[in-house]
Amino acid sequence: MTRGVFPQQPSSWGRACGDPTTKGVVLDFYQGKVLRVDLGSGKAEAEPLNLEWAERYFGGKGLLLRYLWEEVPPKVDPWSPENPVILMTGPFAGTNVSTASRLVVGAKSPITGILDDSYAGGSFAPEMKFAGYDAIIITGKAAEPVVLWIKDDKVELLAAAAKYWGLKTSDLEEALRDDLDEEVKVLSIGPAGENLIPWACLSTDQFHKAGRGGHGALFGAKNLKAVAIRGTGSVSVGDARAFLADMRRIHKEYVLTPFNLWANEEGTPILVDPVNGAGVLPTRNWSAGWFAGAAAINSEALLKVKVGNRACYQCAIGCRQVHEAGGVRGEGPEYETIALCGANCGVDDLEALLRFNRECDEWGLDTISCGAVVALAMDMTERGVADFGLRFGPSAAYLAAPGLIARREGIGAELAVGARALAARYGVPELAMEVKNLELPGYDPRGAFGMSIAYATSDRGGCHMRAYPIADEVLEGTRPPDTLEGKAAQIIRGNVDNGFIGQNFSSIKFSGIFCDFWAVTPGQLAQMFKHVWKREFSEDEIMLMGERIWNLGRLFNLREGVEPDALPRKLYAEEGAFPEGPSAGKAIGEEAFWAALREYYELRGWDERGVPTEAKLAELGVDVRL
Repeated sequence: MTRGVFPQQPSSWGRACGDPTTKGVVLDFYQGKVLRVDLGSGKAEAEPLNLEWAERYFGGKGLLLRYLWEEVPPKVDPWSPENPVILMTGPFAGTNVSTASRLVVGAKSPITGILDDSYAGGSFAPEMKFAGYDAIIITGKAAEPVVLWIKDDKVELLAAAAKYWGLKTSDLEEALRDDLDEEVKVLSIGPAGENLIPWACLSTDQFHKAGRGGHGALFGAKNLKAVAIRGTGSVSVGDARAFLADMRRIHKEYVLTPFNLWANEEGTPILVDPVNGAGVLPTRNWSAGWFAGAAAINSEALLKVKVGNRACYQCAIGCRQVHEAGGVRGEGPEYETIALCGANCGVDDLEALLRFNRECDEWGLDTISCGAVVALAMDMTERGVADFGLRFGPSAAYLAAPGLIARREGIGAELAVGARALAARYGVPELAMEVKNLELPGYDPRGAFGMSIAYATSDRGGCHMRAYPIADEVLEGTRPPDTLEGKAAQIIRGNVDNGFIGQNFSSIKFSGIFCDFWAVTPGQLAQMFKHVWKREFSEDEIMLMGERIWNLGRLFNLREGVEPDALPRKLYAEEGAFPEGPSAGKAIGEEAFWAALREYYELRGWDERGVPTEAKLAELGVDVRL
């Protein structure tokens, strides 16, 4: 049933979006339109993209944060209909730039209460551009479950309760292709999102997930089962001949190189052995940093069951590893899933791990948080704190856990509250490994000290995708892993010459939106950015834009009441050191950790409370204030 059809409103360029004729801006790469949908009133309209913001924050993460600042009512309850969910593309989506046709989804997180930007590959973002939109802003709550169906300038709300509500993610995508258009692209939730599991994710192209932060739960809170989109337009790149020639050169010189093609050949499972060998692999709910069963779930084991590769739209790398074992066929698991749902759960059975990963995909659950919560329940059971019927290792109970959590049935009703709340409920908060209520990913800072500051200062809670000192400390061995000396500066900037992200560089890279698996450098970004704004960019300007974006995110979080930057004490205190394994006896130490955090604030140009100074904001050209 169709609730309404809303024709696109005519767009006009006013002062808010910048005047291309007076400012010398040529509208290539951007479509120049934002689709605004209010699910409560059933209204949809297109409005001009704010090009002044785009020039200042580029696109992707940066432009998303600027819109979030404007659109999110200060201190709004994340579960409220007034909390918008924003889908944002980057300028290169829909072009032939490798790895850059990604989507970023943003909102105030129901888990952390601060910003959350979560990314998905596949083909949804290019389809948004082909339909004519750079961004989609979704507000309100539908009276009944709906699918938002967009075909170019036609926007409809389709009733979802009878046919679509309750479907798992792959079944839903198939149903919408059958019912709407065989070429439709879908961004959807599974039953976990419908049941408001805080770490429910968004799914597209079946195996691609905007995983972290709970955007799936926000879709569910809005009674939004999916966004389905079909576009028949194109993306202008200006001088196409010059742009394509430059992209061929860039792909040859910078993309299709041994430094990146590991992602095609083995993918992120290649990380298991070096991370485990360094004593950094979370094992049995972070009680160890080395997993004896790692050889059963590492890259070598997965290569034996690999059946092919898949790629996101126009990506030359093709990193998606397709595996088949024990009747389960699909993409993944990625390293983070292997770490949190494998080693951290004491699981050394590859078929069980593949099935657990598939269950999370189908029910619509973030595997990092799901693995962390299941491992916590295993730990609590084995310690005698509570009996959840879960013990470390592969078991029927382990495989049943994602479904129980997604349906809030049996033990799933308790586990659905997340690691922090579950541990607190039973009086063992020290067993929950999280930062700002977001469960930590697969790197234990007791064996790679830089991750302690990376986790503590991440703008969305416990996350490895803002700064990745693991690359230097473990993978390349270019920095000692057992010291914090010089690490605050590294977390801020990164090792950009090698494409290893720090917070400033990841902010501009993910404004591109470039995949993490292209180790792109600021100089290479500058070569591509010049096509967008028809002028040269320096590496310093690229890095300044990243720092501007990071500080904008900090202001948003401060406005929303972010928790203090910290880390679970066992991960830095002397008494938390491992008694055995490759990182045995190593501890950051309380004094060293807090000293490094103070150094971080000082280097950032923030005060002792972590608030950016007026001088720093003016220097960076940040255009908002607390």
